[in-house]
Amino acid sequence: MLASKEKISIRQATMYYLMIMHTTTIRLLPSVVAKVGERAGWLAPVFTIVPFTALVFIIQALFKNDKEANLSLSEIIFKSLGRILGTVLLIIYLAWMLISLGLFVRFFAEKFLASMLPNTPQNFFTVTILAVIFYALQGGIIYVARTIEFLFLAFSIVIVIMFLLTVPNIDIINLLPVTYYDIWPIIKASYFNLGMWSAFTFTFFFGDRINNKEHIKRFGLQATLYLTVITLLILIQTIGVYGHSVIERISLSYIFVIKGISVLETIERIESIAIASWVIIYFAAISFYAFAAMSIMKSLFSLSQEKSLISPVIIFAFIFSNYIAGNRFELERFITYINTPLNIIFGFVFPLIILVIGKARKKI
Repeated sequence: MLASKEKISIRQATMYYLMIMHTTTIRLLPSVVAKVGERAGWLAPVFTIVPFTALVFIIQALFKNDKEANLSLSEIIFKSLGRILGTVLLIIYLAWMLISLGLFVRFFAEKFLASMLPNTPQNFFTVTILAVIFYALQGGIIYVARTIEFLFLAFSIVIVIMFLLTVPNIDIINLLPVTYYDIWPIIKASYFNLGMWSAFTFTFFFGDRINNKEHIKRFGLQATLYLTVITLLILIQTIGVYGHSVIERISLSYIFVIKGISVLETIERIESIAIASWVIIYFAAISFYAFAAMSIMKSLFSLSQEKSLISPVIIFAFIFSNYIAGNRFELERFITYINTPLNIIFGFVFPLIILVIGKARKKI
């Protein structure tokens, strides 16, 4: 059992999760919900509140006992399903964590190729971010979580400032009116939002390194409020400025909107601040999935520590990120048609099944 000083708090773990949520929210969500939900697509996060709140209660139920509070989600799966079925499910989870890791590495490179340095070799960005991640993983999750905790407030302030600077450009006709005819399109748009938020479950694969898990419900509900507000701001900012018909055709719609910001008609190209912030959130996302994958492997192979797994995971991320798709458009189709439904299965459906079976077997 790890000493308390070798763990992070549930507050830090929640901030870690919230940071990675900004990657897909900024990168892809506006164009997807604009296409599906049209003018009312900006309301998608409101319709995601109920299922995400249910997930928070499910995760809290999995870690409700003091004894179980010292376990990771991998160990909870073993307790609930048994060694054989638990191993099978963890192997599937491991494959998905590694795939997600490669996806975020590739998206990091694609984002900078598309927005800043289009003539730079893709592997330059891949190698650069993975070198930073390799160094960070060596320090352990405590140092990464503390760094993200420090940067979380600053990044949130940047998001709010960017929104306020965009307010003069927002045209209310792009957002309203919303009628009962829009309910079904909003529900369909919230499906993609739900797929993003499902990563909350993956946080607890390194749950043995998280203190105070009896407060999962408290911080989970706070995360619900934060995600709803921030996602609403970003969607209003993008759809409200250019309208759903334009945003649905732009893959990097947020940076497209940011480029239109002018402060006192003198400071142009303020998007450089947003791009610098993206380095932080991609660092958070890539390190998050690396930690989750290594934690699963540690449980599967009964290892005492994870440092020996860092090099294999980084090498896999580099290779897989180069071959997962031929271009950015294939990546976006993968996110839309494969990543989203599988994230819902791994993040929402499986935890519920684990809880039900664990209760039936009186293991949880």
